[in-house]
Amino acid sequence: MKKLTTLFGALLLASLTLSSCGNSIESDAQRVADVACKVSTVMEKAMQGDEDAKEESEKLSEEMKSLKEEMEGKYTTEADQEEFKKAVTKATKDCK
Repeated sequence: MKKLTTLFGALLLASLTLSSCGNSIESDAQRVADVACKVSTVMEKAMQGDEDAKEESEKLSEEMKSLKEEMEGKYTTEADQEEFKKAVTKATKDCK
């Protein structure tokens, strides 16, 4: 359980600190937020004792890693990073 909590924290931190630029900040932020929301759902399942949650968390970890690499290459300026952080924060408020 502690490992999943640490994974969730790392994924959320990565999603909030990704750098960004271009006209698609909102759509990229939504992609990151979608994965962060999935992580939240997996955490809930894990807390309820779902054994499949570990496998799901590993898949999500790989997905977030891929997204992080893509965003780091795409978005580079400090201003864009700040805009991206705000967009991710806004998008994650709608997690279901």
